Amino acid sequence: MTDATYQVRVSGVLPDELLDELRDLTVSVEPPETVLHGSLPDQSAVVGLISRIHGLGLRLIEVRRLPADEDV
Repeated sequence: MTDATYQVRVSGVLPDELLDELRDLTVSVEPPETVLHGSLPDQSAVVGLISRIHGLGLRLIEVRRLPADEDV
């Protein structure tokens, strides 16, 4: 099974401690949101990321699995 590409939107700006953990993802700030974009190996990694965001008290806005041919 190959990695799937995801886009995750979070309200506000992510703390540095989480940004350090997300080196493999592209992070862009589009006020008032932060957008994460990149490949995750499986659903367990997606759930782990969502749990980490939730654990930091951040507001998750959207999680989208992008089509293989979509380029953001």
